[in-house]
Amino acid sequence: MHVSLDQFGLAIETPLAVPTSRCYRPPSWPPPRGWVCIEDQYGNEVAKWEDHIWPFYPWTGNNDSSINFGDGPQLNSRSHQIDPANADILRELVGWRLWGPRGAKNISSLLTGFVEPIRKVIALCSQHKILVSNLSRYPALIEEVARSMAPSSFAKVVAELDRLRDAREFLGFELLDQAGIQRLKAAQPDHNPGQTEYIPSRIWTCFVMRLKECLDDYLAHQQQIEACFAFCVDAYEKNGVKEDRMGKKQSKRIPFQNPTGRLTGKRSGIAYLGPFGDTAQRFGIRDALERWVGRLEGGRGIAAFSKYLSLIQYAGLADVLSFTLMRVAEGVSIRKNCLVWHDDAVYGLIPLIQAETTKTDPDENALWITSPSVEPAIRALNSVARMRLSCVGEWTDAGNHYLINDPVEPWSRPKKAEMGLRPRARDLNEVVSKLFPGPFDLQQLTITEEDLKIARAVSPTLNRDLFQVGTPWRLAWHQLRRTGAVNMFASGDISDSSMQLQMKHLTRWMPLYYGRGNTSLHLNEATRVLLVNAQYEAMGRQLAAVQTDRFVSPYGDDHKEKLLSSASDETPVNLISEDDAASYEKAARQYHISFRRTVLGGCMKNGACDGDCVSSVGDCAGGDGKEPCSNVLFDRNRAESNQIRLDGVVKQLEITPPDTPRYRHLEQERRGLENYFVYINRP
Repeated sequence: MHVSLDQFGLAIETPLAVPTSRCYRPPSWPPPRGWVCIEDQYGNEVAKWEDHIWPFYPWTGNNDSSINFGDGPQLNSRSHQIDPANADILRELVGWRLWGPRGAKNISSLLTGFVEPIRKVIALCSQHKILVSNLSRYPALIEEVARSMAPSSFAKVVAELDRLRDAREFLGFELLDQAGIQRLKAAQPDHNPGQTEYIPSRIWTCFVMRLKECLDDYLAHQQQIEACFAFCVDAYEKNGVKEDRMGKKQSKRIPFQNPTGRLTGKRSGIAYLGPFGDTAQRFGIRDALERWVGRLEGGRGIAAFSKYLSLIQYAGLADVLSFTLMRVAEGVSIRKNCLVWHDDAVYGLIPLIQAETTKTDPDENALWITSPSVEPAIRALNSVARMRLSCVGEWTDAGNHYLINDPVEPWSRPKKAEMGLRPRARDLNEVVSKLFPGPFDLQQLTITEEDLKIARAVSPTLNRDLFQVGTPWRLAWHQLRRTGAVNMFASGDISDSSMQLQMKHLTRWMPLYYGRGNTSLHLNEATRVLLVNAQYEAMGRQLAAVQTDRFVSPYGDDHKEKLLSSASDETPVNLISEDDAASYEKAARQYHISFRRTVLGGCMKNGACDGDCVSSVGDCAGGDGKEPCSNVLFDRNRAESNQIRLDGVVKQLEITPPDTPRYRHLEQERRGLENYFVYINRP
């Protein structure tokens, strides 16, 4: 098949990826062996296509970042030796992922997620003297490949093989055909990796509420902050600070200091404005800055202003990740126009975040369903980005600029290696505990007995050395992703049709929209998979808890045991364990058993239900004069909340006219809740 070179171009995020560069686009496909595929910032040759090793330091700034194709001298006992023919195939595969359509944007992800596992497959074929493009003909070798692959990366490798198969007409070969991929998948070993930690609900709530306070406070002072920023930039420009400190560590022209001595000669005309705190006070933002980044007294000057703006960027990023389930690298890629509203025929206006994916299926315009609550975060991020990029002449109102940027204001000095590159978010625990310990009160994030109990229930592999009672919870970006997914399906305070968190941040649109499979929109597939798996995982955990006497059936223990038996081959399970949860999760995936949390406890009906046990509990608990539902389970731990619910129903009955539909409905609710208390208190 003819390949148009217009589809090729280096996609790595580097200032060197420009069309005028020799390495930007190959002259043909496959490229000639002497093509200079990597060059430095001065246009000097770093690597040719035929070289045994491609060093990527001009693009990454990291001397350790390179790829060895294995057809040169063996560097050490662990390096893979690959024959020249297979090495050339590996070059084409790597070249396709770098320069081909939808090329990789990140060298680190390319090396770890693609090159390393694919090179192992090719090295194994080389060891058996088989061309990797003929691997499909050797079933026994495919199974050996499966045994050699790391279980943690198995799914990613399968996805990459499938993608390469889609490109077979362009490449002229495929590593495995469809039957070969199926055989490889069938040979996949069992894998039970340590799970990303689930943030206990109390700690998660404290964290996101603090984010909201921070962002709301910024928006309340936005005009003053922007005016102060513009004034400071102008003061630096008028004093000529940038020109004066070329090659210097310090400049005597910095405006935010007290004048010393008589201003004559070279210093004539320089404006000294006193400590920055005075300027912040004049613009009405000093209290806001000190509230979030500490006192501006003494030597702490305008650098605190930059620190505050960086805090707003981190707060906005964390808020977006919490309510989209994006990965952190995807969150860093959001742009000015990322928030879009889709008018759905069923659900009305749905908020979506548009950004770039970063994993095995890169896409520049993937969509994440989100909550309207992220709109303030996007507005705050837009404000900070506009200020920072405007002061270096890179902002235009018509442009769709990145919202997360490194400090570039005149009083900041970005590292040369970082200039022009996309910023990388610091570790979230470092952000919370070291960079901004004040805003994120570590005392509120300290783990209690109840927090630890919840965390271990959802994440049995929780590291007991890192997560202990009395120590602050060690937050990580990926925890926000998993916690949001699990929370979405673990709440029993709302109906299936309105699945959302207690705070109504993760709204009903997210699970419903993913569940409907909206093919008209390019919804992020990785997030959909995460949600589906979280749904079954949460169900497995909840079913494991159902075994205890905490849950009671109005028809007795034998009936409850019968409801659970379909997941255990009719063998009663008597002890809560990780294996129990896993077996229930497997049974749920196979539709042998079902469970959803409800106001009363749980419902085990494996199919559609006439009621929801949320807007009404009467028909589930026998409040309608009939027997309670045979699929209902009553949770003793919900007694306190249900007593509040019952008290509320009684008060409503006192003010509702008798013999009205509303009164009859409330009477049914009252009887149902009273039945609940009868059953949970039964010996």
